[in-house]
Amino acid sequence: MSWQIYAAGDQQHAVVDSLPELKALTQATTGKAFRRIGRFIQLALIGASRCVQGQQLPTDTGVYFASGRGDLELTLEIMTQLYRDAQTPKPLNFVNTVSNAACFYLAQHFALQARSNFVCNRYFAFESVLQLATLDLTMGAVTSALVGSVDIATAPLNDHRQRLQQSRDTAMGEGSHWLWIGPMNAQRPRLGEILAAQHFADKEALVEWIKRCIDAQQCQFAAGQFLSSPELQHIRGAGGLNDEFDYRSERAYYDSQSGAVMSEFLRNPSKATQLLHINADEMGRYSVMWVAR
Repeated sequence: MSWQIYAAGDQQHAVVDSLPELKALTQATTGKAFRRIGRFIQLALIGASRCVQGQQLPTDTGVYFASGRGDLELTLEIMTQLYRDAQTPKPLNFVNTVSNAACFYLAQHFALQARSNFVCNRYFAFESVLQLATLDLTMGAVTSALVGSVDIATAPLNDHRQRLQQSRDTAMGEGSHWLWIGPMNAQRPRLGEILAAQHFADKEALVEWIKRCIDAQQCQFAAGQFLSSPELQHIRGAGGLNDEFDYRSERAYYDSQSGAVMSEFLRNPSKATQLLHINADEMGRYSVMWVAR
């Protein structure tokens, strides 16, 4: 079963010397002034609002939200207060360390009453919530889904690089990527179509699926940030994939870059009508997202 992409929206920026201020951008994008929320929730609201663009979502739209690390800024602040300063954290800050708190702000802002889900996944953040959303849509648990991922940077940047195991010269960034998806509906805009979102236990299963399902003449491929070059070359050769869609070479580093690939492909003209995104983790597992214009 395939799913229609009704809308997409993003916020992505590099972080050079200091963390950019997001309060004014949050208010400008959402049309509301939010108090006492940090960068993680701000970026979620910015990206999701750019996706929705003032449309009225059905109240039973589910929120499917992911991150590679969660709200690092607030978690570090709370841990510092508890362990270094021996102080009790502020109640609202402590509550918001639960990353699903961001789903509350999204549901409140868009007047949603359906389920919300948060997944923290180092390697397959966006891929995992997209798969969860399509499963719930298939089961009829929701009639549409707001699917997104957010990753923030923390100061000082050198500490942040070490935490993410990146070299000192790596360009760091923040990203918020969102899709509004659901069943085929002629009354709603159609940016594209999600053909598949699934995981594979090993390389052999992935290659067999590619050979069975993908027409390499019609489909570009994109490599996720955790797919090594030797793995990529093997999969390309075995699956006959030749036309690469590069969405990462100019992108500053954050964990869930995969969230950007669908909207980037749909925005950029290309002869290819389909895109296959392939990612991997350190356990030898794989994940794909397959989208059509």
